[in-house]
Amino acid sequence: MNYEYYKIFYYVGKHKNITKASAELYSSQPAVTRAIQKLESELGCRLFMRNKNGVEFTYEGKVLHEYISIAHSYISKGEEEVKHAIDVETGTIYIGASVTSLHEFLFEFINMFKAKHPKVKLKINTGSNNSTVERLRDGIIDIAFVSTPCNNTKNLRLTTVHTFRDILIAGNNYSYLKNTVLQLKDISDYPIVSLRHSMQLRQFLDEVFISNNLTFSPEIEADGADLIVPMISNNLGLGFVPQSMAKSAIVRNRVFEVPLDYTMPTRQINMIVDPRHPQTRASIEFVDMVNQYLKQQNGNTDNQPY
Repeated sequence: MNYEYYKIFYYVGKHKNITKASAELYSSQPAVTRAIQKLESELGCRLFMRNKNGVEFTYEGKVLHEYISIAHSYISKGEEEVKHAIDVETGTIYIGASVTSLHEFLFEFINMFKAKHPKVKLKINTGSNNSTVERLRDGIIDIAFVSTPCNNTKNLRLTTVHTFRDILIAGNNYSYLKNTVLQLKDISDYPIVSLRHSMQLRQFLDEVFISNNLTFSPEIEADGADLIVPMISNNLGLGFVPQSMAKSAIVRNRVFEVPLDYTMPTRQINMIVDPRHPQTRASIEFVDMVNQYLKQQNGNTDNQPY
């Protein structure tokens, strides 16, 4: 196995362009092309097809690149950690987070962590709960922060770091609702903005309504939680969001909380680590600080220590 071929393959796939890959590798275009051809010959299949902008993956190339990207991430993290192994203060922490967890917990906690460890680098990747957990399992990130509900956490170590509730908000075109207490069944009388059905916050809302013998039927569905408040502030409808995500828009009078006669169930933000993967000294310090913070906030909790 020639690992250099796979390195070249990774960069060609990253840029979808042999010229750009050659520049990043400080190599010539013919050398990069020959390496790809030799790798294709060894594997017995085509990995790229040319197009007018450069190259695109074949099916086999796309599958292979997904695995090579994980390996490249491991190698990059390993190199960086070795360089800074002597001093925790010069390490890097790879964090995966849902948008909700950022607003409900992480933004505030990161400020506290950086005040104590200003030289530690944080690389934060946002995404859905499921994709964040998958990146954790693949070893691409060190720590995940996701909101409930969250599936696929078997054999992972979870710590609940925060509890919160969602609120119903509306834009100023619906200001007549400010002094009206709605029942859940009344919400169907208005256009609703929410996430698409496959996302877990949407599934949570579906279950809340089903448990009350109601149907939750949004007129507008978004691909990310960070889109909901802007849509509602532009008067596209009513919607449920965590209170912290709506706070800024409420302060600026772009949206307001619609009174409900129903108390929404609580949800949690969970910190997750995968015990199968090694932690950097910096990420261990981050987790330890979270646990110390929880003890200060709540006394001795039932959370599992890291």
